[in-house]
Formats: sequence, C-alpha cells, structure tokens
Amino acid sequence: MAMAMAYTLEQFIRDPQKKVIEDAIEHDPESILKHFDPEDRLKGLDPDLIAAWLAKQRPDH
Repeated sequence: MAMAMAYTLEQFIRDPQKKVIEDAIEHDPESILKHFDPEDRLKGLDPDLIAAWLAKQRPDH
C-alpha cells in the first residue's frame, strides 16, 4: 500500500491563492489585465498576430 504524501504548509498557503487567481481569470480577465502596462500585455505575442489585429482595427480597412 502506497503512503499518501503529507500536505505541506507551502501547499496550504499556495492552493487558496491559486484558486483565487484561477477564479479571477475565469470570471473577470479584464480586471487582471488592467494591472499591466500595454507593453507587458503584448510580450510573448507573435508580431504577425499583433499586426493582423491592428490592421483589422483601422477604420480604413
């Protein structure tokens, strides 16, 4: 019979924090994004994806 791993203090602290973050992302992602500068929000996005989105936003297209 395998022994169960002990639930650590770190897990006890981390799990509720993780749950709060997951719930916030699921229910109100915009409120989280508002805390970041636009440059930080764009980091990691494909430049071609950004350019395509910007092209669709232009009123002359």
